[in-house]
Amino acid sequence: MLTLTPMGLNDLRLVRSWLHQPHVARWYLGASTIEDELDELRQGVVGEEPTEVLLVLDGDRPLGWCQWYECHDYPDHAVGVGAEENDVGIDYAIGEPTRIGQGLGTALIGALVQHVRSRHAGVGVVADPEAANVASRRALEKNGFQLLDERSVPSEPTTAVMAIYRLPAVASA
Repeated sequence: MLTLTPMGLNDLRLVRSWLHQPHVARWYLGASTIEDELDELRQGVVGEEPTEVLLVLDGDRPLGWCQWYECHDYPDHAVGVGAEENDVGIDYAIGEPTRIGQGLGTALIGALVQHVRSRHAGVGVVADPEAANVASRRALEKNGFQLLDERSVPSEPTTAVMAIYRLPAVASA
């Protein structure tokens, strides 16, 4: 069972090592640098940006990271992905190379959606991996996300075509 815990500044060293892994660098560093990615995460960790950054643990072993944010806090991105009012956006990565291909991405997305919805009941959730990232897309689809479109998103650091997915909002009980 995966656990999500708030990321601390010391955890950025671990993320740095993961960003050096080819399976992570391919998707995170195409149009960015390790330093830029770490600075963006640092801003969320220390509260300079309204993004909650989380370390993903399997038992007591870190295996990746994720983050979520209210789309209205990033209006250019919200427009770019077609977010609906009150939607949240998510990003995620399995960093440990020995842990990829084991269904943990699917479990991570499920845990992150549950985490988000425990704070904002029933919200819609959007994600926009690169369209070529088949593993990420399959993990989203296994969690009920629906493909909305494939196109470039101006707020993304890359000009690559993104696959824009949304998990519909659900009515609160």
